[in-house]
Amino acid sequence: MKESNARWLVGDGEMSERIRAYDWGSHPFGPLDQWPDALRIVLSLALNSNMPTAIYWGRDLRLLYNDEWSGVPRDRHPKALGQKASEVWTDIWGVVGPQFDAVLNHAESVTSFDQLLEIERGGIAEETYWNYSLSPILGADGEVLGVFNQGHEVTDKVLAARERAAEIDRMRDLFAQAPGAIAVLKGPEHVFEIANSAYLDLIGQRDSVLGQAVSNVLPEVVSQGFVDLLGEVYRTAKPYVGSEMPIELVRDGQAETRVVDFVYQPTRDAAGQVDGIFVEAWDVTDRSQILDELRQLTTNLEERVQEEVAKKLEAEEKLNRVQRLEAIGQLTGGIAHDFNNMLAVIISALNILRRRLGSESADHVRLIEAAEDGAHRAAKLTQQLLAFARKQSLAPSRLNPCELVSSMEELISRAIGEQIIIDVEAEPDVCDILADATQLENALLNLAINARDAMPDGGNLRLSVNKQTIGEARAAELEVEPGEFACISVEDTGVGMPPEIARKVFDPFFTTKEVGKGTGLGLSQVIGFIQQSKGQIVLDTEEGRGTKFSLYLPRCKEGAISAEAAVYLDGAEAGRGERILVVEDDERLREFTGEALRELGYSVELAPSGDEALRLIAAGYKPDLVLTDIIMRAMTGHELARKLKALNASSTVVFMSGYAHDVTSGDDDLSDDPLIKKPFTIETLASTISVALRRKSNRD
Repeated sequence: MKESNARWLVGDGEMSERIRAYDWGSHPFGPLDQWPDALRIVLSLALNSNMPTAIYWGRDLRLLYNDEWSGVPRDRHPKALGQKASEVWTDIWGVVGPQFDAVLNHAESVTSFDQLLEIERGGIAEETYWNYSLSPILGADGEVLGVFNQGHEVTDKVLAARERAAEIDRMRDLFAQAPGAIAVLKGPEHVFEIANSAYLDLIGQRDSVLGQAVSNVLPEVVSQGFVDLLGEVYRTAKPYVGSEMPIELVRDGQAETRVVDFVYQPTRDAAGQVDGIFVEAWDVTDRSQILDELRQLTTNLEERVQEEVAKKLEAEEKLNRVQRLEAIGQLTGGIAHDFNNMLAVIISALNILRRRLGSESADHVRLIEAAEDGAHRAAKLTQQLLAFARKQSLAPSRLNPCELVSSMEELISRAIGEQIIIDVEAEPDVCDILADATQLENALLNLAINARDAMPDGGNLRLSVNKQTIGEARAAELEVEPGEFACISVEDTGVGMPPEIARKVFDPFFTTKEVGKGTGLGLSQVIGFIQQSKGQIVLDTEEGRGTKFSLYLPRCKEGAISAEAAVYLDGAEAGRGERILVVEDDERLREFTGEALRELGYSVELAPSGDEALRLIAAGYKPDLVLTDIIMRAMTGHELARKLKALNASSTVVFMSGYAHDVTSGDDDLSDDPLIKKPFTIETLASTISVALRRKSNRD
């Protein structure tokens, strides 16, 4: 009786028609329109699946299945429809029955691969193999309603593999008697399928050879090119014959060189495609002993020559780079120094003009202030040039690097934006350092901004501080003195840099930014400052992995004062006619410095050189203070100061320089004398001179 009202049963295949036509009224399932929703759903899935699928429904496991599964029971189809599993599969119930019980009683899924099932076909029990799964069909309250089965027969595959294994065993027995070392490799990974005893003797009787790739069994031959050669034979199907070829093998835990003759012969499958390589080799080490020794000697000699040549080329490249950068630095430093002198004249003249105009001419004052602003921006550029040349004026003081980095977190956060997450880590007990706090802050801010530019879509910025002890070998690499260092690292998760860019990032005027977005002096200024502070900077970067800059700064020696203690009290007082001797070899700067001091109320005498200053003093001139440039053509400012202090130990000296203290005196007696950085404003000049005279008065 056909169930015409089973509209939910969709499909026009054989089994759909058979299920519609089946007399379910007399079956335990009952009419189709009374079947439970769960059964309807899984049956619809099965009938519309391309996989062989069966449903065993209820506790007695009555069978429903799709067209693809109908070939599984063979001559039991279509009688198997609606029958109990134990009646359909009486011949194999001893195997599958417990599996069905596990699903029904414990809701466990069962999966079998290459499962042997002796099934009767045409009255004869056949050895068959299957891949299949049995899964529970669960109801709303979790009870098992039936079993969902998918699978297919793999008898041909299993028997073919068994036959191949038997063939391999026969070949293995044959190859075992062969005098040469023989191996059969399968697939593009060159997996060992056969290896006779002679081959195992050659490679050193290793464990787990069969089923393993050559690169795993013999990792030492990968770099020698043998695996690449196997790949070439596999790809091109062309055999390769090697004669008296040396091969490095690890035998019994020891590296050993053997000499072999060998053949790589591609093998083909039934379709004519290359499926492996037949390897036969002969150990000819004994007959090639003398040749091997000569070859080894030649190889060692070539390697030594190559190493020495590489070292020489590396040293020459490093020397050329250092000399080139030193030459650029000397040129840049000289230009910046002269430019500083010119800016000092300009700024001094503008300061004096502004003071004399007062507030009577607002338009003129506004123009003067605009000119001053331009001059100060030019002065900032010269400071960058001097930083690269390692000749900027520094004000080093004792710093706690952890406190400095922590205090900058908010500033850096504002500078790089909310898209980037900042993480600050500082180890305890990091040593204090001697450095210019302002320049170090600028360096870290510069690195943070570069990191921001490398993470346009956001990322992470990690600032860390730790203590490192650097030994002699590492110190030689870093070109620093051995000892204890504070290491400040700035690490981002940005785009990173390829090697050709990383090699040039510290070069002056090199930038990857578009025109107008950078001067190319930022990183050269950073490395100049760090090296001027007797430290070093190390770059670790990889394209796509991010960038890390590590700043190494040496431990501060005992006795150095902190930045807070080094600050002079502000409060310039007007001059009261004190005598000041200005020593400067640049005529314009000398004249305008003198003019500025007179404007401040001092009595001024000018000298173009240290010798002229000493002649004035020898002639009876008694200055209250000597203001001297450091770098002068004949006698330096430091030499002049030492001679003045030899004449009068209480002589008060103030230095002027656009350079730093590698123009330093090296004399502790001069370390407390103030330094005015060129170009300076009249306010800076007034404050420094006033404080120096006040200190002199307190000493007297």
